[in-house]
Parts: sequence; structure tokens; C-alpha cells
Amino acid sequence: MKKLLVYNVMEFPEKIRLFNLGIGREVDAVGIEEDFYVYDKDKTHRSIAAYSHLIISGSEASAMDESPWTEELSRVVLDFVAADKKILAICYGHQFLARVLCGKKCVVKMPVPEYGYSKIKITDNKLFDGITDPVVLELHYDAVVDLSVDFGVIATNDKSIQAIQYKDMDVYGVQFHPEFDQKAAKIFLDETRRCDPAFPDFYKNELADAGKLAQNRRFIRNFLMM
Repeated sequence: MKKLLVYNVMEFPEKIRLFNLGIGREVDAVGIEEDFYVYDKDKTHRSIAAYSHLIISGSEASAMDESPWTEELSRVVLDFVAADKKILAICYGHQFLARVLCGKKCVVKMPVPEYGYSKIKITDNKLFDGITDPVVLELHYDAVVDLSVDFGVIATNDKSIQAIQYKDMDVYGVQFHPEFDQKAAKIFLDETRRCDPAFPDFYKNELADAGKLAQNRRFIRNFLMM
């Protein structure tokens, strides 16, 4: 029986809510059970034996740093991999996955952050079933680099590695945010615009047709249906 653990390491309640809401929409569409676990706010998550799937959230933190959840989340990732269970790690989660399975050297601060809507190139992979010429939401200052041969790079753009797969397992990281709709995206982009004076220099918008975003829900649904 499928059951999803959503491990959320965001700090601010509204961001936690928006992430869980976005994931929850796709969980409801697929019709599987889920538990939402927010580090340091929920007492504990159940043993990983209860779950078939894991989704790791983005975060305001850097995957290069030691965070309060680093030890616990590392153990969760390693336990899921050892048990051949399924992982989808998003943004910070994508970087954290690379760090745990390949080392801290594989996560670096970008010379120029990546914020806005970006075209990405995808490979033939079941995570991308039904998706063509995607344009995705980017919200990150760090990136994944120099991965070992255990990882396959399955999506890229001109700035960074956009998606990875560990070995031939259903263990994936995506640098972009398929969970946020345009309303949620605007909240995150507006916050960065207010807080970072350099925002106009690194903001990108390659989204010519907002209708193109509808297919991005399949990134999550494809994973949940594995």
C-alpha cells in the first residue's frame, strides 16, 4: 500500500502551508495516504516502514550548512535508499539529497541566483511522462555540481543541474518547484524582490504562456504513481 511522508524543513508558517498545500493537491488527485511532518513543530514522524514514498521540501537554509534537522533527515534519506523506497527531493531537498549521497562538495553557492521562470531540457525519464518543453519556477541561491557516476543528470538549463536520479532507483531531486501555482510563486518572488536589492539583475521570465504551467503538476503525480 502506498503512503507518503512529506518532510518539511521550511521555517515560516505561510511557506510551510503553501508547500504542503501544493503537495496535498497532487496527493488528493492521485488518492494515496500521506503524513505531513514539519521538523521541530511535529513531535515525530512514524517509522519509515510505514511509508513507500518521501517528499523533501525546499528551505530558507542552505544545504551546505549544518541545520538542526541535518542528522535526522540524513538518516531518513539513507534509510529510504537502503530500503529501496521512493524519494522526490525539491530545491533545498534536491541539494540535500546530493549532499547525503555524494558529499558536501556537490553543493555550491551560485555566482548569480536563479529566480523566476526558466525553460529546462528534460531527458526521456518516467518522472517526466506527459511533460513537453517545460517552463518551471526557480527559487534558489545554491546548486548541485560535480556529481558521482551514481547519479544521472536528467534535466538541465543554462544555469544549473535541474533534475537528478540516483542509480536506477526511484530516487529523484528536482531543483525547481513543481508544487507552487502562480499565486504561491508570486508570494515567494515578491518576498525576494523586497529583500534582495539585486533581484532585478537575476530575475528571469521565460514563461510566454501561463497555460504551460498546468503540466508541471505531472512532475509530482508521476512520482506518486510510481
